[in-house]
Amino acid sequence: MTSLFTANPADPPSPRDVVGTYRQIFENRVSEGTLRPMVVPYNLYGFILLGIYLCVRHTNRPILYKARWIVLATITWFQLKTLWHTSSANMAISFVAGLMSVYGIVTSLTWLLFMWPQFDAKRIERRKIQENHVITKDNQRTTTAYGNGIESDVRQRIRVNGDDNELSPGSKAPNGKEPLHGQPATNEITKSQYYWQSYPDDSWERLNWISDLIINFRGPGWNWTIPNIPKLPPSVYNKLGEPADEASRHDISRTGIKRFNTRSEVFRAQVLRFIIGYFLLDVIKTIMMNDAYFWLGPNNYALPPHVAVMSPIMRSLYRELLSMAGILISLDMVFLLAPLVGCLLLGPSSFMGLRGEAWYYPTTWGSLSVIANKGLAGLWGGAWHQIFRLIFSSPTNYLITNGYLDAKSSATKLIASFFAFGISGILHAGGSISQIPETKPGNPPKFFMLQAVGIFLQTGFCAVLSQYIKNIPKPVRQATNVVYALSWGLLTGWLIADDFARGGIWLYEPIPISLLRGLGFADKDDGWWCWEHVGVGWYTGKHWWESGIAI
Repeated sequence: MTSLFTANPADPPSPRDVVGTYRQIFENRVSEGTLRPMVVPYNLYGFILLGIYLCVRHTNRPILYKARWIVLATITWFQLKTLWHTSSANMAISFVAGLMSVYGIVTSLTWLLFMWPQFDAKRIERRKIQENHVITKDNQRTTTAYGNGIESDVRQRIRVNGDDNELSPGSKAPNGKEPLHGQPATNEITKSQYYWQSYPDDSWERLNWISDLIINFRGPGWNWTIPNIPKLPPSVYNKLGEPADEASRHDISRTGIKRFNTRSEVFRAQVLRFIIGYFLLDVIKTIMMNDAYFWLGPNNYALPPHVAVMSPIMRSLYRELLSMAGILISLDMVFLLAPLVGCLLLGPSSFMGLRGEAWYYPTTWGSLSVIANKGLAGLWGGAWHQIFRLIFSSPTNYLITNGYLDAKSSATKLIASFFAFGISGILHAGGSISQIPETKPGNPPKFFMLQAVGIFLQTGFCAVLSQYIKNIPKPVRQATNVVYALSWGLLTGWLIADDFARGGIWLYEPIPISLLRGLGFADKDDGWWCWEHVGVGWYTGKHWWESGIAI
């Protein structure tokens, strides 16, 4: 990186200068035709092709089902093409561009090879049911007859609890006349019913169903939902006509993820969390912008005073911990957008339907107690976000389902770890590849594979010494698990922390207004307003299908 900046080693370039340099490099490469910005819809074509193929029924068409290999090959080719030729002047978007390219391949493998959505997948949907209420005025007896009018909630969004418009004594029938003595008066009312919706026949519902399938990460409301999130609330089971087990009565899952039952619960918990996260991001970003490591990566420039007094080990720990804090809060803020928009802003009365219900948006992070009980495996398998768990576990589940692996064997657990951390490493390597500065894309896979090694070492050690460990007091065992998980993470974390910093990811501006920078706690050129360069505009490609909104 020092080759890009020829300033005196005692005087590192400012973050503003570095951003300007990277932006100029990006614009030059776009002009040369060797690079293109992330463009909508161009960069979504792989996902669109996946959706189009899945929207065509192939359950009874063997030849069309075999054509999934051609679709998969086409998507893979296109996603690899975008991986090597897409970036952005926005440092965070440049990372997302590469990660999304690889994710397109992995999610296509999941839905085209490892899972059979048209055959097996189901989601909870609701439909309206018309009831004919017959009321005889003599004795006020009410008879209910269910009509044939059933319409999916995808086509007409209605309230979960329909209005009960029964005729009361003395009221008029729908024709506006008083019911005569001994003659029935009928009134059609609309109620809603929950049901498990398989692959739909209706084209519009099918498009909605497939879209929900592809963009849904953790699968709430689907029969393939990941095991970490809480079960459906009892009220949903009741409306499905299914018994609610004991687990559904608990709002918190075994890994500590919380389910919300009302929109007011979401508001109280997540809005406050978002506000706190905003100010924490301001603090972390301001601290980072006082250390050139966070906008250049490892470098030979003079250290800032507060870092120069640290020993090399403490300096490394400080930078890793600050990087981890930045990752945690940045991810949390992004993940909070889904409940804030989908549940609170839009809600179930909008086109979102059930996707706007509170139970559809459980919290993201698990409990720290999972780390205390399971160590490093608990950190990555429970406490850390499980957004990509489906694509991480689908290869192993496929091998188990088809009899290639024994679900309970130790070898299967080892293979599952290899797939999960291997895929995660490749995803993050994709983000490293698409960044403007020179990075080391091999570092993220090394970091994640070392987590699998750490889990294997801890598990093996505990298995060998199990007869001694069981006699150790539980608080001591839990403390040891936490220390081991934290130590292993810090021992290996420099691999990914350095690559993030080297790629300039911390130069992105997560918030529009910075209180701390406005008060002068950062570079003298910084001020209150942080989004001077939004970077969104129209991009004109060589062909019309390459044009679109550049991010």
